[in-house]
Amino acid sequence: MGRFAVVLPLEPSAVGEAFAVAAWPLHVTVLEPFETRHDAAWVVELLGPVLHGRRAIVADAFDRAMFGPKRDVPVTLIRDPGPLGAMRVRLLAALRDADVDVARARLDYRPHVTDTAHGSIAPGRTIRLTQVALVDLRPPEGRAMRTVVAVWPLE
Repeated sequence: MGRFAVVLPLEPSAVGEAFAVAAWPLHVTVLEPFETRHDAAWVVELLGPVLHGRRAIVADAFDRAMFGPKRDVPVTLIRDPGPLGAMRVRLLAALRDADVDVARARLDYRPHVTDTAHGSIAPGRTIRLTQVALVDLRPPEGRAMRTVVAVWPLE
């Protein structure tokens, strides 16, 4: 069973790029972790048409918040000018139509960049998101690693 997430990295990622769970590059999650009985190639084929030909997204960081069950995960909130939410809706629809369980997808989606070992972004900063990445959350490298299995440019 595969477990994946769809993110928009702040700096371009490359297919095959691997990183430790504790060292995620800065990114905006557009689709939180989901599981499927299918492999990465199947997910790429399913989501590719949804992401093909999409435009780069320009958004503003506007506030700090604490996320997580214990409210101990520092994040910077991103104002969605519309395309982030629209992309999320299209991705969720494609997965649902293919009978992938996305029941864990949050109804109160709040785009954000989580602080990581790579730093954080400050409120007031404008970011330009030029790529979507599919990340394998259970790669062959082991439980402590994550691997980029596909990228789509946003033009």
